[in-house]
Amino acid sequence: MTDLPDTMRALMLTARDTLELQQVPRPSPGPGQILVRVAASPVNPSDLMTLKGEYGIDADYPFVPGLEGSGVVVAAGSGLMARWLMGKRVALATGVGALWADYVVVDAARALPLPEGVSLGSGAMSAVNPLTAIALISLARKGGHWSVVSTGAGGQLGRMIRKRAREKGVKVINVVRRAEQVAQLEAEGARHVLNSSDARFDEDLARLCRDLRCRMAFDAVGGAMTGRLVAALRPGSEVLVYGALEQSAVQLHPGKLIFREATVRGFWLSQWLPRQGLPRLLMAAREATQALGGGFAVSEVARIVPPEAAQDGIAEYAANMSAGKTLIRFSDADLGVTPTA
Repeated sequence: MTDLPDTMRALMLTARDTLELQQVPRPSPGPGQILVRVAASPVNPSDLMTLKGEYGIDADYPFVPGLEGSGVVVAAGSGLMARWLMGKRVALATGVGALWADYVVVDAARALPLPEGVSLGSGAMSAVNPLTAIALISLARKGGHWSVVSTGAGGQLGRMIRKRAREKGVKVINVVRRAEQVAQLEAEGARHVLNSSDARFDEDLARLCRDLRCRMAFDAVGGAMTGRLVAALRPGSEVLVYGALEQSAVQLHPGKLIFREATVRGFWLSQWLPRQGLPRLLMAAREATQALGGGFAVSEVARIVPPEAAQDGIAEYAANMSAGKTLIRFSDADLGVTPTA
């Protein structure tokens, strides 16, 4: 590692909503670990929650956020797996941040080699959203559900859920928040699309849930939406809350919960993955990376920004998530993706 710099750039979260670009010491890998030169890391809704101090990371300030990314392994500690990964392009998902920096140290088991034909840009977005889509549709099928409601359906993850559901024969009632999103989803071929801002939304959602015998919902919004879902779904329903786009507490009338015998529970990918066992986990990771080449896991990229412009890129993403991802670029490697903005 003699040719590697002793310091690196890192976006440090020094307090809630306070992100600073700093020059910090570069980490070194220990036994079973690898050092990755980060190519890029996306901004996800979970990252926005991290910046606000509302995500499930138990870390003291200051720390480096960034839950997933991609790069090239430039140094390795002891261990066969770590040494085997040396020089390879990899996708990373740490579960605890640390990827908004020039370099990151991770356990070798957390790195997934990228197949030929999968770019570093696509690989940077191969974990959080694709694996969430796989997990949610898997839970639906395991529960015997052939139809689901998906809120926040206009975003990148909503699109992946829709495509993954189609692969598995599950019908999706897509809930968006703007009229232009309805037109966009219908143009893409989505059959059931509702605008939660419409006056007839609750009535139309209940009708579709009745017609499709729908008893499960994936809620990325929270707030009042969770209670509206419980009211519309068939009795004995289940709502999985996996996001908080509304940035407000779940609102749910006890009577709806009791007399409809509904279940509302949280879903967190970081807790779901370890429960799957290694064979299932490897299969899900393989499905996700294979789907980056034109399958359900493809994400649109709205903009690519250097770390010096990260705060502007994050703000633009937060203002219009459905336009596509913001990628923060940390190296001059070819990312292989073209931004739309």
